[in-house]
Amino acid sequence: MAGARASRRSIAIVGAGWSGLACALSLARAGYAPVVFESAPEPGGRARRAKIDGTFRDNGQHLILAGCQALTTLFEAIGLSLPRAPFAFKGDGRGLSLVNRRGRFGLVLALCRAPGFNMKERWALVRALLVLQRRRWQVSEAQTVAQWLKTQQQPPALIKHFWAPLALAILNTPIEVAAMSRLAPVLRDTLGRGAAALEILQPTADLSASVVTAMVRDLEAQGGQMHCGQRVTGVRALPDGRHALSLQHAQMPTMVDDVVLAVPPWSLAHIDLPFDPTLLIEAFGVQPIATVYLGFEDSVHLPTPLMQLAGPTEADARIWAMDRAHCGEPGVIALSLSADGPWTQLDHDQLAQQCLRQLEASLATRLHAHWHKVVMVHKATPSMTPQAKISAAHRHPLPGLWLLGDWTHPVYPATLEAAVAAGLALTEEIIASDS
Repeated sequence: MAGARASRRSIAIVGAGWSGLACALSLARAGYAPVVFESAPEPGGRARRAKIDGTFRDNGQHLILAGCQALTTLFEAIGLSLPRAPFAFKGDGRGLSLVNRRGRFGLVLALCRAPGFNMKERWALVRALLVLQRRRWQVSEAQTVAQWLKTQQQPPALIKHFWAPLALAILNTPIEVAAMSRLAPVLRDTLGRGAAALEILQPTADLSASVVTAMVRDLEAQGGQMHCGQRVTGVRALPDGRHALSLQHAQMPTMVDDVVLAVPPWSLAHIDLPFDPTLLIEAFGVQPIATVYLGFEDSVHLPTPLMQLAGPTEADARIWAMDRAHCGEPGVIALSLSADGPWTQLDHDQLAQQCLRQLEASLATRLHAHWHKVVMVHKATPSMTPQAKISAAHRHPLPGLWLLGDWTHPVYPATLEAAVAAGLALTEEIIASDS
């Protein structure tokens, strides 16, 4: 194996998010010795733990479903088995439960009996999914989610309480401008595959302890290297085909054969590159994400794994709350808000108080929060609009230089599933180019 490693190109991966880690790990398993450079103190990107007021807590709330095939492949590779829970949500008298439901028929039956939705709304939902299935989950690339919902004659209440919150959580982009072509593949791999694909995979601790640490440990065991707190400021193409990496606090550049830039598009603007990323940055844009953590007595919990609440203001879309008890945090409720909207104009205290009021209204009870914390990331995720596209040529702008991230997946929106799938796919591409 040592000879195989020595005979192959040296590869630097800039960015230790889940795409960069997945790529590095799979390259290491293939016999390479990748070196990962991460500017943050810890690996994991946006799906990692952070020290918040002296306590390690996830930097954001993420939902992982069994239908996420790339993620489940990764988990199997690192020997990780996460507990599962049936998909269920409630909110303002409406909801959906897949408890004791099996297969496609069980899912359709649950949709047809979803409480709080009338028969017209239920049938409209099932009919829209059947239309997608009949069209092999293909839609016009220029069509927005709102436009597609209009063509499918979806009732306003169904859009408000089902489609809009679902699409916003997946795409992190308002449905008026979000690409339906990015939502359809997710619907195919979840609602299109039956109840089992919608089972919720529940980490038993924060994401770093549950997943990221295992990835890094496996990476290093396979001969790869991880360097945190190392910011790459420039990449220079050399005449011999190699690349020189400039590090913020290093006097001499690091020489490698290949460079994988596993960073979000806007971060490309902060690296001196041998190509112009301006058009890519403009095409993808950026959206904010906030997670509001509310701390109660340990006995406080949600009646279902997911709760749907009214948005912080009347003009905001509905949002999601998750119980953190399965992560070892009983009494902690995390509420996720994504995409630009009126909620971004509230300060952290106002946002937490508004979310608390909506949680109380949904649970129909008064609650006393002992503490709250808002984790706000203004540049969290790209805008998944019809214009947010990247070609194969853009993903590989120069020989030995590759772009990677959840945003580089050709079909999926910018999610953990897209990040890992893109990382695994790039590994295959690099190996093929080395043969």
